[in-house]
This record gives sequence, structure tokens and C-alpha cells, in this order.
Amino acid sequence: MSLRNIIIGLPLLFLLGGFLGGCTSLSKDQIDAAMIDRLASVEILTVGGRDGQIYSRNLRQTMFSNYATESEYRLASKISISSSEAFAVRGVSSDFKKMTMTVSFTLTDINSNDVLLRNAVSANATLGTVSSTYGIEQSELQAKKRLAKLLAERVRRRLQLYFLSTAQPIDKT
Repeated sequence: MSLRNIIIGLPLLFLLGGFLGGCTSLSKDQIDAAMIDRLASVEILTVGGRDGQIYSRNLRQTMFSNYATESEYRLASKISISSSEAFAVRGVSSDFKKMTMTVSFTLTDINSNDVLLRNAVSANATLGTVSSTYGIEQSELQAKKRLAKLLAERVRRRLQLYFLSTAQPIDKT
């Protein structure tokens, strides 16, 4: 790519970005306020087990659940965990363990009982070699805790995307 193409292309790219950025009818502040209200209006059902409690607690913290509002939506989640023991890399076996945690969730409108969103997110963790039984248990507990926190954040982001896609433009008359 020549210097001339860069000099001409870069300002055009910024100009195009400016035009596309102005195409929305919602301002950033309006989106933020509306998003907080929408996220806060989701009733989060607690998932059972230690992993579910960590997931539910982190999800409530990121969804502004302490923000006083009436619930309009209900979020039901289910956590599943799978592990694969030792795996081989280039024919050499190892004691690494791969753990996969998946959260399946359903967002329901409380008033109409309609399912608005049904989705699943997953994350992986690789556990290293630990010689003691206690160390293995602690490693698994820490991995589950990290994965539960990560998946709570991913579920919140999926809900944000859903609410943004269903946002109503503001009439500027």
C-alpha cells in the first residue's frame, strides 16, 4: 500500500465513520439510561449449587438488580459442566484437564409469559498438573468460580444486545 493511498484513504475512513455514527436516533445517554432500566427490570432466578450461586450473584451485580424497579422480565438459567481428562499434544500425553461450563438461559416476559430470548453461552478452562488431591480440588473450584463469573458477564452482554436490538427509536418531533 502506497503512502498516497494511506493519505487519501484514512480521512475518507474517518468521514465514513462519522456519517455512520450519526445514523442512530438514540443518543448514548439515552441508550445508557434505557439499558440500565431494562437490565434492572430483569428478575434473575437463582441457580442451584455453588457454581449457580456465584453465577447468580455476579449476574445480579452486573444487571443493576439493587436498582429499585418493577420486574418486567424473568431470566431462568441452567448451568452444565463437562470435563475431559488428560489429552495428548503431538502424541505426548499430559495431565491437563479441560473444563467446559455452559449456561443455557431463557428470558421471558412476565406479563405475557412469552419467551423473548433463548440462548446458551459457554467458556473453557484448562487445569494444570497438580500432584495432591487437595490441590486438584482447589484448582477445579477456582476454575468453576472463574468460569461462573465470566459466563455471568457474557449473559449480561447477550441481554444487552437483545435489548439494543429491540430498542424503540425516539421521536424527535
